[in-house]
Amino acid sequence: MSYFFLWCFGPLWLSELGNWFGLPLWFWFSCIGAPLLLIVSLRFLLTKVVSKVEERND
Repeated sequence: MSYFFLWCFGPLWLSELGNWFGLPLWFWFSCIGAPLLLIVSLRFLLTKVVSKVEERND
């Protein structure tokens, strides 16, 4: 859900906040932050699933 909110609402909420390193702040949240957050969340979820499967196999 956080990926969807950052990607979808980033340009709406952050369009007036200016630039950072030559790019609008909404770009950083929508195009950089949201995918990174998705990758970190999926990695965390997969490590939890793998650990549960390993516990069942013991």
